[in-house]
Amino acid sequence: MITHILKAVCILCTAACAAAAFTSCGDVSSSHDGSSSDTVLSSSTEFSMSAEEYLKAALEKAPASLLDETTVKGDTSSYGFDTFCAKLYGGLSADELSDGAISYASSGGNADEVSLLKAADDKKQGELSAVLKDRLDMRRHDFEGYKPEELPKIDKARVFECNGFCILVIADNAEDIEKAFKSIAEG
Repeated sequence: MITHILKAVCILCTAACAAAAFTSCGDVSSSHDGSSSDTVLSSSTEFSMSAEEYLKAALEKAPASLLDETTVKGDTSSYGFDTFCAKLYGGLSADELSDGAISYASSGGNADEVSLLKAADDKKQGELSAVLKDRLDMRRHDFEGYKPEELPKIDKARVFECNGFCILVIADNAEDIEKAFKSIAEG
């Protein structure tokens, strides 16, 4: 009898571990409307795309026409990721990230942006959701008085984790872009 119970427990534990291993993405915030599912599923350790590759692949699946500039971690040019990292992400240093990328509307008149961040210290990865939510609040503040017609786009923004990256998407088709990131994770 005890042997049967132990076997059943082992089978259940194995099934639970397998289910966790196949899960790579999760929402940390469905939208900026205040609702939050706070569900973060385990991130895949086998995902090998860089932030730049992952961003490019997602935008190929769900193009956002206003996103016309991209910069990645390591770019120290005058408009590079490393140069503006602290300003964009609430004091976060590029040295605190192992990878990152941002695609944005260079015109400055649109709120459109996709940011991907991966912490250099795995223990701090969970903190990046708050960093990106703060970035979203900053974008809201920037556009409230400047160009309020961009606010609906900001209201539909998405912040989520997938494949070890924390991701912010501000675009008219934010939900489609989020689905594109997740489909890459599954495929």
